[in-house]
Amino acid sequence: MFSGLPFNLSAQQPVRYQEARRLMWTTFEIVAYGENQTRLAEAAEAAFEEIERLDHQLSNYSETSELTYINRNAAHREITCEKELFDLLQYALDYSRATDGAFDITVGPLMKAWGFFKGQGRVPDAKALQAVMANVGYEHVKLHSAKRAIRFDREGIELDLGGIAKGYAVDKAAEILRASGVQSALITAGSSSIYAIGTPPNQTSWKIAVNDPTSRARQVTTLELKDQSISTSGCHEKSFEIGEKTYCHIMNPRTGYPVDGILSATIITPRGVDAEVFSKVVMVSGIDKARAFFKDRKETRALIFYRQADGSAGTVRLNF
Repeated sequence: MFSGLPFNLSAQQPVRYQEARRLMWTTFEIVAYGENQTRLAEAAEAAFEEIERLDHQLSNYSETSELTYINRNAAHREITCEKELFDLLQYALDYSRATDGAFDITVGPLMKAWGFFKGQGRVPDAKALQAVMANVGYEHVKLHSAKRAIRFDREGIELDLGGIAKGYAVDKAAEILRASGVQSALITAGSSSIYAIGTPPNQTSWKIAVNDPTSRARQVTTLELKDQSISTSGCHEKSFEIGEKTYCHIMNPRTGYPVDGILSATIITPRGVDAEVFSKVVMVSGIDKARAFFKDRKETRALIFYRQADGSAGTVRLNF
């Protein structure tokens, strides 16, 4: 993904630190440059510890996470949240309202119904899908700001932060690295969420390759990052086929069906959490609404791939 400098032992060159760990069901990697290898390692360790903490807190795969506790109990009583988690939930609901539900953290039941949660893909029948849709909708989540409390207004509501957690985690990791004095680093969460601090030595930016979503081995362009984040959502990440139909793992919360037509959306913006959310919004809303959404967001760029009539990928660039 990143094409940077080779490791150089010259005294004039900064030292390079690199480490990867498996967290949040993907691989997080930190590449950092600085004057002292030990200090880089200490800063990276603190960043990885924060990502691991968030993994334990935000996972709906864990029986002991704070999110699982909320999902099990918030329909019965108000649950007081840790401040940063409450702020993240408030942020998510604000964007649900701003996008008319194109981004919605209550899609958990839909992910299960379509077999994307710990299982093989399947197409639910119409009756089952109708029942599931009764438990999907951000309006069922009630937040009490003064108490930092959350409550669901009905049984069956579940929060799924898979569409926002990695972007949030790379932001938090970047904060820790900067606070530790790191001025050059790249934090990656799989191939979907990336944060760039400064630039590599002797370069003007971090170079990020973008591949054709219909042929992942083919690179179509390179994007440049400096003190920015990039996030890509696409159907290539996870899908299944039945007959000649391919079903994407990204759900349209308003219809109950996987998105169709948009192949992938790559967003560049100052914050990772925004980049990840905006990429989901584009996948669900489509190109025309994406144009309107990004019209007044000049600090944000979007590279959208869509399926053309002949099956190849067409592209739309916004704010480039």
